[in-house]
Amino acid sequence: LARIGPLLGVGGKPLLRERDRDAEAIALLSGSLAKGRVLIGFERNHRIGLFDVVDGAPQAPIAYLKAPADFKRMGANKGIEALCVMRGGPHAGEPVAFAERLLDGARHHTGWLWARGEPQRLSLRNIDDHDVTDLAALWDGSVLVLERRFRWLDGVRMRLRRIPASEFRPGSLMTGETLLEADYGYEIDNMEGMSVHRGPSGETVITLISDDNYSTILQST
Repeated sequence: LARIGPLLGVGGKPLLRERDRDAEAIALLSGSLAKGRVLIGFERNHRIGLFDVVDGAPQAPIAYLKAPADFKRMGANKGIEALCVMRGGPHAGEPVAFAERLLDGARHHTGWLWARGEPQRLSLRNIDDHDVTDLAALWDGSVLVLERRFRWLDGVRMRLRRIPASEFRPGSLMTGETLLEADYGYEIDNMEGMSVHRGPSGETVITLISDDNYSTILQST
């Protein structure tokens, strides 16, 4: 059962301005989605908030992650889109985020790992000019990266990459391996969300979701 409701700001008041409530990413930090703690990433007014969840509903934010200086360079609609919490490896328990589109001088993607609360910059190789739309951490310390590209001439494309734990570290240019690439020849759309869980036999199950942006003509969920 899914419910839609307002996210709250400091003091428990609903977020009324569009630039304050544009939430694009969520990651479970501890507990469960019924009773636990989550991180929620916002773009436009760029920030990552820490929220307790009670009876399946996020409460008012407890705090916000320390914002790196790079946040000031992010475009209004190209901010935090991808967020996860590392499940294994040397960075287990630490948050990771990537901007939808924030390119460095070499036109590679920019992200951050919060090590002991301090943001450290990550770089992901830009392949074919896709945008980063979500992250999912795996139990071996590796990370899945979901990417999407739209062009009027060739439509929507998507890519799924795995960054191994050995390659995942601040200060290096990460590339990883491509697991999947797809275009309109497959059943894809505006792929923006991803989660992982373990199946009954221990296999890793990846779930992807598209965002229709409330458009009933051009896109579908």
